[in-house]
Amino acid sequence: MKKNLQLIIVLLFVSACTTQPKSKAESITGEFLFYGNNAVLNTGSEIYGVVVDDKLHKLHAQVAPIQKDSFDMVQVYIKGLISKNPNAEGWPEVITIKDIDSVAPSTPFENQMIEIRTE
Repeated sequence: MKKNLQLIIVLLFVSACTTQPKSKAESITGEFLFYGNNAVLNTGSEIYGVVVDDKLHKLHAQVAPIQKDSFDMVQVYIKGLISKNPNAEGWPEVITIKDIDSVAPSTPFENQMIEIRTE
């Protein structure tokens, strides 16, 4: 009986320590750009590649009317899964879009002045 209890405790400990991949979509906001056949999402602290699929094309269809030109980044609010990039090329992590919440034009920087001093 004592050995069975120890075996159960060890099994519970080992199963609790295994890492499970993230399967729940998380809310992500950032600046989105789709050019050619590549897409990127800049969150301000991280830059992710975006998996090219039907959801990406739906997001691009919503973003296209807002973009001023093909290199203009647009603020997006999405739900997605972040995972390691299986390809050698590109960003180390990619986002698979699960749901599109909203899109908005990026806010331009105002009052940007560069002061040059000579001392």
